Amino acid sequence: MAKEPSKKPDDADVEPQVLEEPTDTAGAEEVDWRDDDNNVWLRGLWMVLFAIFFAVAEALLWLLALVQFLWLLFAKERNRPIADFGEDVADWLARITRFQTGATEDRPFPFAKWGKRDD
Repeated sequence: MAKEPSKKPDDADVEPQVLEEPTDTAGAEEVDWRDDDNNVWLRGLWMVLFAIFFAVAEALLWLLALVQFLWLLFAKERNRPIADFGEDVADWLARITRFQTGATEDRPFPFAKWGKRDD
């Protein structure tokens, strides 16, 4: 025999609350580029600069991979600081890619926090 939950007298006084559905804020970020032509040119300048930064980071990634390989070869264990820095570089490169492709208007580091986001 199952016991029924007891009703408190205060339960009748509480109105139900309707919660809103979370929205995807990434797709809601529409920019009207017709307002100011300088915005398009400024964004283009940032795209070129971030493309250069991307190439430099790619070269740095090759160097980090080589050092990590040598570390694994001789020390027989992973170098944790290199691995952690590699994760941060990967996140930064992903942010650059999202900015370059127009998926977001958020410029990556140095305009945003370095490292993994706290999303």
